Amino acid sequence: MATKEAALRRFAVSLERQLGEDRLVEGEDWFLVSSKWWTCVFGASVDASSDENAGQTDDDSDGTDDTLPRGSDAFRVENESLVDLEFSSHKHEAVVLKSMLVEGQDYRLVSQRIWNQLSDQFGFDWEISRPVVARGPTKTLIVEVNPVIFEVLKQRLEEPVEPLDAEKKPLVLVASETCALKELQEKIWQTAAVEPQLRDMFPNVTVDNISTAVQVCYRMNENSSWVPLRDAVVTEDRGLNGFRSARSPDILVESTRVGELQLEPRDYKPGKEKLHHLLVEGRFTANPGMEVTDWRHGKFFSDIQANAWRFQLEVNELIDALDTDKKWYESRVVAISDTRVKVHYRGWTAKWDEWLPQLSPRIERLHTKVPNWRNFQVGDEVMVGREVDGKSYPEWRNACVADCKDSEEGSLRIEVEVDGVKRWMDAQDEMLCPLGTHKASNAQFSSTAASSYSPSSSYGRYGDRGRDYRVEIGRGRPEFQGVVGLTNLGNTCFLNSMLQCLINTPPLRDYFLMKDPVNGNPFFTKEINRENPLGMKGMIAVDFATLLRKMWGNEFMVVTPTQLKSVIGQYAPQFAGYQQQDSQEVMNFLLDGLHEDLNRVKKKPTTAPVEHNGRADSEVAKEAWQQYLRRNDSIIVDNFMGQLRSHVTCSNPDCGNESITFDPFMNLSVPIPSNESVKVEVQLFWANGNIPMKYAMHLPKDGCTLRDAKDKLSVLSGVPFSRIFFVEVFNHRILATYRDGMAIDKLREGILHAYELELPVTDYTFSSLAIRPPTAPRRLGIAETEPAKKMQLVELLHQAPVASPVDGRGNADGYDMLVEEGYGPKQRRVEVELFNTPLLVSIDPEWTKSQIHQKVWQVVHRLVASKESDFGCSQGQQLPYRLHVTEPNGGTTYSDLSRDDELVELPDNTNKPFSFTLEWNRNGYQLGYDETSAKRIELHDSMKNLNISPKAGPITLLNCVIKFTEREQLGQTDTWYCPKCKDHVRAFKKFDLFSLPNVLVFHLKRFRYAQNSFYLHRDKISTLVDFPIEGLDLSEFVTGPHNGSMIYDLYAVSEHMGGLGGGHYTAVARNPVNQRWFSFNDSHTSETSADSAVSSRAYVLFYKRRDEA
Repeated sequence: MATKEAALRRFAVSLERQLGEDRLVEGEDWFLVSSKWWTCVFGASVDASSDENAGQTDDDSDGTDDTLPRGSDAFRVENESLVDLEFSSHKHEAVVLKSMLVEGQDYRLVSQRIWNQLSDQFGFDWEISRPVVARGPTKTLIVEVNPVIFEVLKQRLEEPVEPLDAEKKPLVLVASETCALKELQEKIWQTAAVEPQLRDMFPNVTVDNISTAVQVCYRMNENSSWVPLRDAVVTEDRGLNGFRSARSPDILVESTRVGELQLEPRDYKPGKEKLHHLLVEGRFTANPGMEVTDWRHGKFFSDIQANAWRFQLEVNELIDALDTDKKWYESRVVAISDTRVKVHYRGWTAKWDEWLPQLSPRIERLHTKVPNWRNFQVGDEVMVGREVDGKSYPEWRNACVADCKDSEEGSLRIEVEVDGVKRWMDAQDEMLCPLGTHKASNAQFSSTAASSYSPSSSYGRYGDRGRDYRVEIGRGRPEFQGVVGLTNLGNTCFLNSMLQCLINTPPLRDYFLMKDPVNGNPFFTKEINRENPLGMKGMIAVDFATLLRKMWGNEFMVVTPTQLKSVIGQYAPQFAGYQQQDSQEVMNFLLDGLHEDLNRVKKKPTTAPVEHNGRADSEVAKEAWQQYLRRNDSIIVDNFMGQLRSHVTCSNPDCGNESITFDPFMNLSVPIPSNESVKVEVQLFWANGNIPMKYAMHLPKDGCTLRDAKDKLSVLSGVPFSRIFFVEVFNHRILATYRDGMAIDKLREGILHAYELELPVTDYTFSSLAIRPPTAPRRLGIAETEPAKKMQLVELLHQAPVASPVDGRGNADGYDMLVEEGYGPKQRRVEVELFNTPLLVSIDPEWTKSQIHQKVWQVVHRLVASKESDFGCSQGQQLPYRLHVTEPNGGTTYSDLSRDDELVELPDNTNKPFSFTLEWNRNGYQLGYDETSAKRIELHDSMKNLNISPKAGPITLLNCVIKFTEREQLGQTDTWYCPKCKDHVRAFKKFDLFSLPNVLVFHLKRFRYAQNSFYLHRDKISTLVDFPIEGLDLSEFVTGPHNGSMIYDLYAVSEHMGGLGGGHYTAVARNPVNQRWFSFNDSHTSETSADSAVSSRAYVLFYKRRDEA
């Protein structure tokens, strides 16, 4: 044993000496080794200079020793503690690290030659290699420990889908910042080539057609649009000559590297949050039978989603449009045809109106090309027009905005001063236009008038393009201390709204205004943590403090947050431009940035996850909180951080595994329950052919989908969710199946048809596209294959009697002869007249014809008269109908199914879709068809309450909290990996409030994604949520110890008005000095009442714990 220990020590000394000699070389790989394993095998510390004689080896020596253990599992390099096993794969050579690992504590970095010696001598479980890259202007060499981690998604028309490999893991790629985009694409094909489950993503793709058949996209974050790699926008600081988008797409993909993409930093995030996304998409193939050309045909799915808004434009909707002089103007849609829209350029007469194709690049969404110049502030210069008798065009004059106010309807009104005369106008008045649009009759009014208008010239007065004279204009003592406006830098109202809420947060105000009693310097500067790798080098803290001190310094009435916005954009590129963003998202970034910049923990220790193991919640929660505080301690933690209890239960009834964790939270994103309902009638057809039953249900209008209707029907009927099939029936045929994610209010009026299936829908193949669910593979440009499935679902149509199914001459036997003699499919020369509701039949394609007849009889026997007759399906009985295999519409017959015991031969549904058609013969229809029975429908008890609408009471904040804490089942695309089942399951999850912070922030989830007819879109819930100004009591929701008061008082609200994209953010807040309420609309401030905070505009609510008496 002593010999082995000595050999290990000699080996360790040799490795340390070599490691001291090795230097980083760009392009070479270094390797991560678990510090825990290193210490366990080699001891806590080994000095390369000690035991020099033992460590002497030649440079080329591998440093091994015959007495060293070789290939022993006890000494194998164990790196698993560093690896995120949920996303890592030996097969794909993708190793994803756990979040927030620290060099020297969690791992050591070793060179290639040292790793070779370790792996050869001891073996290993995970090889973790990382490249050496050069960063910054000085080309500093570092090991890229945290490369970009991409998850590859496959696009469907409705939404992206997560393909899983044979191990039920997502397809993950680890890409260095030096990896070329072309190489990244090739990695996808190479990885998919070895996975049968992934190969079907693009089976027809070859090296020759890959660039045209398939497209790979990326996105900055989940709220950003998908961007094809060929159109990638690179970051300015990493490009050799600035932005590279000017180069051709082919050159761009060849030369642009992953590190140049504008991607949100995610290294520090846990689980799936650390993953960026790549989207593989094909081209949409329209149904060749469509009479009208589908504009989507041949286009990539991301292009379809990006342009769908063009085909949903409505008259009077505002857009941006480019005129014939190549200038962009705010414009209005005044007329719409099938493929064109007529635009009116606002500020110009109707003679300039113009018809433009809907797909024209000359039209764009509102404020994507033209800034929102109508977001007026006092002092803005504009042009005002007035009609002149005898002229067909108005006279335009330069004017100045003297005042702004909100009307009772919520719209902005401005008081303009023209040549000394003032008058009020609506901010959206057509007689307003930007300065320089027209020649002004009083041009001497403004010395700064531009000769022409453009978005860039409009922004020239803002930001850091020149002297920031807005600060000088805003200088002056405000009427009330701290009541200071913020300049809009161009669609930055979202930032201004949130800054006003944070500036008026008492703990933040007190902290950043506090001075060090020793030297009189700002106290916060003592806590700046410039070495924190997760922080912003103190820049966010310094710039936020500077802004706050200006606003509370009694020297300015209006302040411009240019520097703070610049720093925010530097570290969060999604906020860098002048697009409208989300105030809650910028709040999260600001609070997280302030926390890391002011983190009192200078060196974060390694912490292990806290396991519940059946212990009391209070004990586990306390331990989890202490673990959190070992790495996180700041003014933000002191005031904004609470603790959630998360309880996840595996949905597999044979498992029931539970996971209980206690996680910190900085704000609560609570859903808004709907108080409107939709009446839905569902007619359910049973699989055994019994009389259908009609159900009634009241479902919430907002956010409710057909999945919810299916859940409700499953409870009412007892039919399992997976065996309920919703379809759209029209003219006695099934037109299509409905998506589970379709919004309930998008249904056509009438009765919803549902069918009970004998098996879960996923166990079937489908005879035609009409009954194929949207979640099953369709002809969407990328052909897909499925594992073989035994049962097939076939639509059964009912055809009224005709003279003859072939030529109308009345000889039914003649048809049998035609078929038997092999004449093939026959087009019916008489019109096919369908009747009754179509049915669905579950069959096995390997059955005999007789077995299929028995199955068909099972679902139609109720339609046959029950009186004594010879009609039936038993031996010796006569059927009142013929059973044909036809085209899906019943028009062309492929074959006639006799009742013998021969095996059935059905068409291949992959290229020849089909249906069954029951042709009722004249005698069978007259004597055997029971029309009364066919129309009979049983009514469920729920139908009694159909016309009794549930009373819609007001929605309160407590209703939202109740909804937040409800137990819910995860969706199909948001599964949980159960470590006991070793599978991704739709687990049940429940949140409980365990402890609450001093400052409690509620985010009302007003923005949601809804499924439209063919794409996923985002919309807004404008419902009024009632919340208390004072005395919000949350004691009944807190499951942990009540340490401190559970009563909270409101002090600020971030508001959003209007729709998406063109909306506007404002704020109301209580001044912590005089306790009076004020309204903040960018640079405009005014006193208001506390009650004005409660409105449908409320978006983010700020509460402070009431001090206990």
